[in-house]
Amino acid sequence: MCNPMAIGLAGLGGGILQGIGGFMQRKQAAASNEINAAGVERDIGAEREATAYTVARTREGIARTQGSARAGYAANGLALSGSAADVIRDTAIEGDLDIAAIKWSSDEKIKSMKFQAQGYRYNAAQEKAAAPISFLSGVLGGAAKFGGAFG
Repeated sequence: MCNPMAIGLAGLGGGILQGIGGFMQRKQAAASNEINAAGVERDIGAEREATAYTVARTREGIARTQGSARAGYAANGLALSGSAADVIRDTAIEGDLDIAAIKWSSDEKIKSMKFQAQGYRYNAAQEKAAAPISFLSGVLGGAAKFGGAFG
């Protein structure tokens, strides 16, 4: 017959190891969520930079289009008034609308990314809070096995 003390100690030891494993698993999950949040926050910065670049390139394109139109009108002896001026003004208005759409789209994307990062941070906090409970759960289970070994 097996020694009840040895069985009890084995159960207690296993419970402690299980508790440590549960604790470490929760800590690892929290760290993973923190890394994911940091990655999303880095992506927010990249999105802002990409948007600034796209806006700058769009402005350059508008300026080139307007410059070409002015040069074309001048080459043909047309004054920059009336319909010619309207076309150049409309080009500027359309360009401003394009820029507004680019910025709006980027802002919406950034809002979504911030929400995602916030979710990761929340999950990390929950995992950190659950880590001690995971440890105690394993230890208490082991203690119950230890107590059960005696009867």
